[in-house]
Amino acid sequence: MPKKKTHTQQDRTIREDVPYTMRLPDGRTLFILVPAKWCERDVSGEALFKPEAVRFLDRVLVMAMHMPAKPTPGFIRTLRDALGLTQAGLAQRIGVDKMTVARWEWGKVEPSGKAVKALKKLRRAVGRKGVTVAA
Repeated sequence: MPKKKTHTQQDRTIREDVPYTMRLPDGRTLFILVPAKWCERDVSGEALFKPEAVRFLDRVLVMAMHMPAKPTPGFIRTLRDALGLTQAGLAQRIGVDKMTVARWEWGKVEPSGKAVKALKKLRRAVGRKGVTVAA
């Protein structure tokens, strides 16, 4: 006779994309379907997001929210990732050195006002064309 699965051995696979709503800082609500491959069920049966899903949601959020006047290192890194750029690629697009972008992302240096304007302009231009955040 086959053994019954214990609670911890139950199938945790999710077979369909998981609907998710995210509240933006300005009060808007964003609806997203999180790919099933990035989710599993926790012990209570609720959807659990794997690290890939969290990174995906962060990239979507950084493109949807208003850019802060003083972007944090994490915001800059996530924005670069959402735009599909390397540090060198972002540096080239906004007119700074690759090491400058690295220092921003490490939190060693804050972007100047001119650099923040360039980041905003790039984000707006790319956003108007449409951004595909890889799933």
